[in-house]
Amino acid sequence: MLLRKRLPNICIILLKEESNIIHLEKGFPKNFKWGSSTNAQQFEGGFNEGGKGPSISDTRVESESLKDASFNDFKMASDHFHRFKEDIRYYNELGLKIYRFTMSWSRIFPNGNDNYPNKAGLEFYDHILMELEKYNIEPVVTLYAYDLPLNLLKKYNGWMSRKVITDYSNYVSTVATYFKGRVKYWVPFNEQNFLLLDSKYIAGYQARNQTELFKMQHNFNLSYAKALEIIHKVDPGTQVGGNIGNTCIYPKSCDPNDVEKSDEAMKRIGYGPADVDFRGQYSPYYLNSFKGVNFNEIIQKDDLDLIKSVKPDFMSLTYYMSSVVGKDDNTENMSVVKFPNPYCKSTDWGWTIDPYGFKHFIEEFYHRYQLPILILENGLGAYDELKNGNINDDYRIKYLTEHILRMKEAIADGVNIIGYLTWSAIDLYSTREGFEKRYGFIYVDKNDDLKRIKKKSFYWYKKVIKTNGVELL
Repeated sequence: MLLRKRLPNICIILLKEESNIIHLEKGFPKNFKWGSSTNAQQFEGGFNEGGKGPSISDTRVESESLKDASFNDFKMASDHFHRFKEDIRYYNELGLKIYRFTMSWSRIFPNGNDNYPNKAGLEFYDHILMELEKYNIEPVVTLYAYDLPLNLLKKYNGWMSRKVITDYSNYVSTVATYFKGRVKYWVPFNEQNFLLLDSKYIAGYQARNQTELFKMQHNFNLSYAKALEIIHKVDPGTQVGGNIGNTCIYPKSCDPNDVEKSDEAMKRIGYGPADVDFRGQYSPYYLNSFKGVNFNEIIQKDDLDLIKSVKPDFMSLTYYMSSVVGKDDNTENMSVVKFPNPYCKSTDWGWTIDPYGFKHFIEEFYHRYQLPILILENGLGAYDELKNGNINDDYRIKYLTEHILRMKEAIADGVNIIGYLTWSAIDLYSTREGFEKRYGFIYVDKNDDLKRIKKKSFYWYKKVIKTNGVELL
């Protein structure tokens, strides 16, 4: 029996099964995990401290222009490297149940393929886990987020070579063994499907054609499969899942040609990569999107068996916006995720605000793959303004509230969602727009020694967590 009653801004649900009763009265499931996320290359800093080697993210801003960036230094970022104890105290005050951070490959192996790991790098993440454990905050660890050790790019063009699979697997085995029993959720790659839209940013190498692009994607896929195999073997008690970064792509009109183009875009950058991660297969429609590629020259014997053999425990999804695609639009670069929707408002950076797209996106992936979902990132980037020591970010509260309500509807529709992590816990360096584009609940004042200041949204999210989603307004 499903009893559902609508009140203003509140969804009261009672779902009764034969042998189980799940109460979602006003709030969320009892053990729902509320949290937030960060990424090492955008947040950590300490780029040449503690034995860390250079990565592609450390050199990126030297050669690329960030039009909106005024704090253009990934090397310091938010200086979490020196302030992690302070930052994690804020997480505890906020009430986070779960927290996602990334480990920097070049902090563990400075050259990416060293004979022995960097002890200081392992100790740094050991100390982060100790702080999280002190406050009973569950860690989610992503192992790669656009920060390939620079040496591997110079040595063999990084993800263009199958050698990267061996080096990445050694890194995975090292951290999985060292931190065995302490990490509940592992995510091998962050938004690896976006390689198809911006290989230079994701991998450090600009693919010159579809053959090179597929070769890199295939090496990512093999590395992902090896990571699942290794982590499950080393630490059977932990869970491992892939990550798909995406947008909800609508057709520009009901013209079948527009619908077909939007379908093709989702198959190419959404369902195709997800089929590999969550079904262990290359779908024909995905391979068909790589025009002119001779797959027999790239896919070696036993590759498909490896991809098919591993089983993820969950899928992690990131969502920020929807996009509108028409028959004449170019869907082969990052602009495809930013095509405007005339029926929706947009952020300061032109990202469409579409809470329903979040629900649609979640439900589509759940019904396709039938795996529990961990929302790894969802948030609003804005020009936050510090006035008299305060940051009034009602626009962020509104965005997150509307998306959480849609997520609640998805759960009521039967979607199994483990938890919800916002982007981001604290202000950090936005990958393409610099430090002016802020996402966090805590403001980082670049004009005052990176001082941390709690925003209005900090107190709002604290209340959301404390009430398990009952008090959203």
